Amino acid sequence: MTRFHRLLSILLIAISAITLSRSGCAQGIGMIDDGVVIDDELVLDIQQEIRISADLQETSHANGRAVQLLTGDVFLEQGDVWLKASGAVVFTEQSANGYEVVVYASDTVYRSPDVTRTGASRSIRLVTLSPPVYEVRNRATQPVADSPLLSDALRYLNPDSIRTVSSSAFQIRSDSFLPPVGGNGAIQTSAGTRRIQIRPRTSSQSISFDVKENTNTVPEEQVWVISGGVNILIEGVEVDVRGVPVRPGIVDLSADQIVVWMQGGNADSNREPQLMVQPSDARFQVYMEGNIVIRQNQNTIHATHAFFDANNDRAMLMNAELRALIPMTGGDFRVRAERLRQESKDRFHAQNAWVTTSPYGHPGYRIQASDIFVENSGQTAWITSLNNKFIVGDTPITWLPKLTGPAEDPGIPIRRGGVRQDQIFGLRATTVWDLTRILGQEKQPGTEWDLLVDYATKRGIGGGVQGKYSTTNGLGRQQGEARVYLQHDNGRDNLGLGRRSLAPESDIRGEATWRHRQELPEAGLLFGEIGYLSDRNYLEQYDEYRFDRDKDIETVFGARQDYGAFSGLVWVRPQLYDFEANTEWLPRADLYSFSQPLAGDLLYWSSHTSAGYAQLNTMEPPFDPTDPYTPFGLPYVSNAEGVVTMTRHELDAPFRLGPVSVDPFIMGEAAYWGDGATGDSVDRYLLNAGIRARLTAWKVMPFVRSNVFNLNGLAHKHETFLEYSWTDSSRGINEIPQYNEIDDNAQERFRTHYTTQIYPGFIPAQFNPRNYAIRSGTGLWTSAPYHELADDFQVLRLSFRNRLQTKVGPANAQRIRDWMIWESGFSYFPDASRDNFGEDIGLIYSHYRWNISDRTSILSDSMWDLFSNAQSVWSVGVLSQRSMRGSAFVSYRQVKAGSYLDSQTLTGSYSYQMSPKWISTASCAYDIAEGQSRGTALTFSRVGLDFVFHFGLGVDTSKGNVGVAVSLEPRFGPPSPTNLGYLLGLQR
Repeated sequence: MTRFHRLLSILLIAISAITLSRSGCAQGIGMIDDGVVIDDELVLDIQQEIRISADLQETSHANGRAVQLLTGDVFLEQGDVWLKASGAVVFTEQSANGYEVVVYASDTVYRSPDVTRTGASRSIRLVTLSPPVYEVRNRATQPVADSPLLSDALRYLNPDSIRTVSSSAFQIRSDSFLPPVGGNGAIQTSAGTRRIQIRPRTSSQSISFDVKENTNTVPEEQVWVISGGVNILIEGVEVDVRGVPVRPGIVDLSADQIVVWMQGGNADSNREPQLMVQPSDARFQVYMEGNIVIRQNQNTIHATHAFFDANNDRAMLMNAELRALIPMTGGDFRVRAERLRQESKDRFHAQNAWVTTSPYGHPGYRIQASDIFVENSGQTAWITSLNNKFIVGDTPITWLPKLTGPAEDPGIPIRRGGVRQDQIFGLRATTVWDLTRILGQEKQPGTEWDLLVDYATKRGIGGGVQGKYSTTNGLGRQQGEARVYLQHDNGRDNLGLGRRSLAPESDIRGEATWRHRQELPEAGLLFGEIGYLSDRNYLEQYDEYRFDRDKDIETVFGARQDYGAFSGLVWVRPQLYDFEANTEWLPRADLYSFSQPLAGDLLYWSSHTSAGYAQLNTMEPPFDPTDPYTPFGLPYVSNAEGVVTMTRHELDAPFRLGPVSVDPFIMGEAAYWGDGATGDSVDRYLLNAGIRARLTAWKVMPFVRSNVFNLNGLAHKHETFLEYSWTDSSRGINEIPQYNEIDDNAQERFRTHYTTQIYPGFIPAQFNPRNYAIRSGTGLWTSAPYHELADDFQVLRLSFRNRLQTKVGPANAQRIRDWMIWESGFSYFPDASRDNFGEDIGLIYSHYRWNISDRTSILSDSMWDLFSNAQSVWSVGVLSQRSMRGSAFVSYRQVKAGSYLDSQTLTGSYSYQMSPKWISTASCAYDIAEGQSRGTALTFSRVGLDFVFHFGLGVDTSKGNVGVAVSLEPRFGPPSPTNLGYLLGLQR
């Protein structure tokens, strides 16, 4: 349920409460209070629904309350968090915040964006605005009398905490868009009755009653005329919201004058009826005028005139405005309508209405419509709005004639937009629209489809469709994403120094991608991807972030089956474009086994076997001859085609030797390539043996204290790791092409530039990525995805990890904080002339972090070798964060590749709140060795009550590009470190 739907719900409740529609007492329901044992208290987006699937759903009872028992392939999901289990018990409680769901599950696999855990049992607590959605294959027709799983759940969750309580016992901040659950209030009413209390509006006022009997109606009626400032408290109203009966509690009505028509015999006409209890089906009509204020919970409605007819479910408010608190932002949501009508029990009509979150009387922005119709039929409220405008100040920005759809998502079709100006695209406007709403389709849960429409004055018009989905079907969970985009391009590409004016292959460019995963019962998986790019430079020019960081766009289809410690994979990967270096597998199969115990747990066996038909393709030269390229950048890639098979097996014999964990190992491999580097077939036999050892130690020093270094006790945790590895191969690495890619396409593209921009026409052996991978032991793991990376080799590796921790915080709530973290290591090569370019010691590295305080840290990283023309990479920096004022970061980094490259870059960035209304952010990179700037960006942001206004300036020296951007964001709620974190540089 979205904010807008909750807003509509409270409007329905407020109107229905005033009309005193038929009601009954809502019953209290049981809940699990705050004393239960919960493994994971999850604070997620409560607007995301909870979906639960299982083979069988049964209903039991605990303390008089229905509890759902689920067995067989249980899957629970909310957003990015999911839980798999063999069985689960689900307690659901409706509260003022929506629905609280407590789950106890057995044999679990639990995953969140930060962690994945498995265990025999787990309990989690979730909160959502709508009831959980159950998708089960079978349901029991009779309640279960006894269940061991339920008994375990009650025992684990503390049975003393399971009880029946009223809504007032729920200690959670209420959501003002949701009516509270019925329970014990200050005034008690019985089923089918309502209680009305009439009193002066203020203590200094007195009200005037004029009660008359009208005998000309059947049945007879009474007419009350009350003036002088009236306040009416009404209790006992029940309203149906999405099929759930709820009671909004006490409704507070105030007006200058009120006229009431009601069934005769309810009050004595000779006295003031200040307190009255009447049946809920009794006749009741009321007219109000003058400073009308209606309050319920934290919501307020103002109006000038109002009339309600409870018997016919009709009402009208004139010049009505609703202000409702949004708990997620702390701000108000406002709705104003010239006329607000209730035409029937389930149909509402607002005329000349607008909505905004601006606190000003004349809002700085609003969404306005001439007519809004709401029909509440069954479980879904349907909304239709006409002549919609998004207005900033008094200027319409967008206009749409009609919007229609479920009230759960009644937002306007445009999702976001932006305007920027630079020398590559010119004036560029980008928009993203809700495709489902534009087509008038009902939105499907878990899916999102967008229409993309863009225009750039120097490039042309572009458009397409993108979407993503995450749902559950009869087979299991499925998720995926897709994007189709076409660009009419009449410009030239600017991709950086030496590539600033490249001609595209065609003026019609674009991409088509689709990625899909379908989980199957019994740990199965189907996956597929379709990927097509029009040319080699399209993605780098139009979406550089995806080009640099996303996975390759490729086409692949396959299936995977896991069975215990075994996993099998069958897949095929053709290629729809031919300008990248890649391998087509037509098809391939893999079988893995992991740590299978043998000989009474003395040995553990792991293996990887694969077989396939491969076609290795080299990178094609670029269309524009001025685009730097040479095939010598990828010397290990050649046109080759044939059968590729391998089988690799490893035995480990781990044991403890005092405080040391020792793991001797031996691994053997037999592999075959039908087409080697020279065109002949290659078979290889490989043997790798060695020993690994690990020593862990710790020491606590409680008396180490220092105010200068913020120390309150000190704990030192240390780990020493040693590995000796010896490898013998029947074939050299240069005889085998690299069928399994070791780089993404973006890295391979840049390697083809290095030989002309950095190196003297070829890549020196010291910087050949395959040599570096062999020295690092990358290809010797049993499940390594690139098994080619192995050769005759011998190495002894040593690494040391140290962590110093102290306690911080008040004496009654101290927590542990890392004070210093240092990791270092090196490798010793017995045959240095063969394995390390003549030096015994190499691959030296160090990582260091000193958290001086919770806000300030010193960071350092380094990696270097000792042989001639070796790499030397190191950096040092300071990071300081202030939650209310901003953040700052300064670093110095040197990247040196022997005599070929020496880059020394000074980088700085900051975000600073200059005043309550102004925030500035800036970043700069300067290459000291080259004596030139690498890029600069500066942004000023004005934080107003209605908008956050950004003005930015950027300079990209590599592309020779200067850009200016202006953007405007609506404000939701008061400023806070959370919602302004992206301006203050805190969300790094």
